[in-house]
Amino acid sequence: MEKLRVDDFEIEENDWGYYFTSCIDFLGQKSEVLLNYDTEEEVSESELKNILNKSLEKINTILEKAEKNKAQLMELLKGGDYINLATKWVKWEEGGIKDDKEENCYLINGTKVYTPITEEDFEKSMNFTEIATDIYLDGEIELLSVSLTFEPDYFVGHCIECYIEEDGSFSINGLAG
Repeated sequence: MEKLRVDDFEIEENDWGYYFTSCIDFLGQKSEVLLNYDTEEEVSESELKNILNKSLEKINTILEKAEKNKAQLMELLKGGDYINLATKWVKWEEGGIKDDKEENCYLINGTKVYTPITEEDFEKSMNFTEIATDIYLDGEIELLSVSLTFEPDYFVGHCIECYIEEDGSFSINGLAG
């Protein structure tokens, strides 16, 4: 994984402070990175870059550790019964359209999905869409959240929200969206 650098980020001011946005190759996929710095004060660009730089030291370390834990994430998803849940959502009337020509086949936006969904198909369909956290003046951060979406869209516009712990391990918060 290539490390995030200060110059990779766009900085945008909003009503609550500043957003920092970039993209990163995470677990073999392009993921958006969104960092939020809440402040009511106006901060100079050099100060913002300094805050970002301090936070990136910690973020890069955590993401590097997480890169080695995809198998642990898959075990959590299996243990949380998310693969079976995806199968149920695909069969649900708003998830997929039953293909009358093939047994156990549903169409999601024109893509054939066979049920039950296999672990391999589930893992291949995962997209690490967004990595986000709040950052602070001293370089500290909140837990990194990761939004998992799927292609085909098993969960009809919803994602699975995960967290990356400081040791690089994953935890699952549940469905969101």
